[in-house]
Amino acid sequence: MLKNWKSFFASTLALGTILAPSSIYAQTPTEVPSGAYLPPQGKQALTHMKTTAPIRAQAGKRHGIRGPINPNYKMNVSYDSNQHIIKGKLSVTFINNIENPLHEIYFNLWGNDAGFRENGGGMDVRNVKVNGQATSFQIKETALHIPRVKLPQRKKSTVSMDFTVHVPKGQDRFGWDGQIVSLGNWFPILAVYDDEGWNVDPYFPYGESFYSLTGNFDVSVTTDKQQVIAATGTEIGRPIIKGDLATHRYIAKNVRDFAMEMNPNYKVISSTVNHVKVNVYYAEEHAKFSQDLLQSGVDSIQLFSEKFGAYPWPELDVVSMRGWFGGMEYPQLVMISLRDSATPAWVRSVNAHEIGHQWFYGIIGNNEYDEAWLDESFATYSAALYDKELDQLTAEPVPGYHLSFPVSNFTAHGEEGINAYYDMIYDYGSRTLNDLRKLLGDEQFYTSMQAYFKEKKFGITTTKDFIRIMEDTSGRDLNKFFEEHLVFVSDQE
Repeated sequence: MLKNWKSFFASTLALGTILAPSSIYAQTPTEVPSGAYLPPQGKQALTHMKTTAPIRAQAGKRHGIRGPINPNYKMNVSYDSNQHIIKGKLSVTFINNIENPLHEIYFNLWGNDAGFRENGGGMDVRNVKVNGQATSFQIKETALHIPRVKLPQRKKSTVSMDFTVHVPKGQDRFGWDGQIVSLGNWFPILAVYDDEGWNVDPYFPYGESFYSLTGNFDVSVTTDKQQVIAATGTEIGRPIIKGDLATHRYIAKNVRDFAMEMNPNYKVISSTVNHVKVNVYYAEEHAKFSQDLLQSGVDSIQLFSEKFGAYPWPELDVVSMRGWFGGMEYPQLVMISLRDSATPAWVRSVNAHEIGHQWFYGIIGNNEYDEAWLDESFATYSAALYDKELDQLTAEPVPGYHLSFPVSNFTAHGEEGINAYYDMIYDYGSRTLNDLRKLLGDEQFYTSMQAYFKEKKFGITTTKDFIRIMEDTSGRDLNKFFEEHLVFVSDQE
């Protein structure tokens, strides 16, 4: 699944020392990790990770409570396809469920990462209000801090703001390339407050650093009427046409993020499985893979629903784009980047990996910065299950690294650490899950996974939660197994 990716990674790092990021986009690797995200910035992305420090608010009391809960987002935005600028208004209403009083709020502005700014990207906010009252705020890198507020306990509060997004140029999960516009992590999203305080860790360009609670979205998007849009959620009614512009409205429930992909040249094919509509959006250059994407989408939903738990949303959009990073997951939407040398088998496997993320990140959420293995290892296992290649999950651990390490333990070691991140989180993590399956047996393993799904559905999981549920449901002491596989709850404490 991750064969021969290191040679590409090393060459990309080398190119980063002599080429501007836009030049790197022209490089085509011989192979990329199946489903693994790789940044286009090369060594420059690694440099940003070295110089960007986490911002941590005062730690919370250790009650295991995460909040604010029940966020309801409403956005009304417009996208200028000539200037590649999004302008709009956002409001989010939530409940302060934290036991100690909250006198500040944080949002994550992922589009402000230095790698995006170097390619013309960036985010800005203004006119910030809390419960209708104008308030001060500060932006530091990818964190929006709103201090000196009072959020009543167990009461609803609303934060509103105007925001502007400059979409960077490039083939990426957030960027524009020709007529393709990829909008992942593109709007101000409410940070999570937990036992560590507010989570505003730095953007991680080699994987994910995202962490958000499930909520509801009501999003209206105005852009060129010829745009074909794939989005999280379901489009409500038909677009409203005024002159050359069209306004689309989307409703998404019980999701932890909202993403879009636009391309006026997209064609759409669809099928239905288990009452879920699977839509594949593709440009003519990728037509030869459209049926592979559709069939693997249908088969993945059917398989993973049977093994893990039922897919809970009415739709899934699979979108194709140029690039080499493999794929990227968002609730109800996956991005599949396709290079000229892609094969149908590779396309199907990458799609299965990203759809696996609908379960492990989308439905069962986690802090992707602190416990990356809880989604990437599980999605890689899911793809191997789909590919009927579980027996090929035989990777060995990298000396000195734990599977349960946070991202910061990998990035602290530069290029070596990033190599170890991929080896451990994708390869060794999926092997660990398969070893657990073999230890428990198929029937018990999938019974336990379904119990895990049921308990953590639409919530946030931790390494401690996973171990507890697998032990409780199997009736076995798995302490030795997880220690031998370098999974330690202490890495998060």
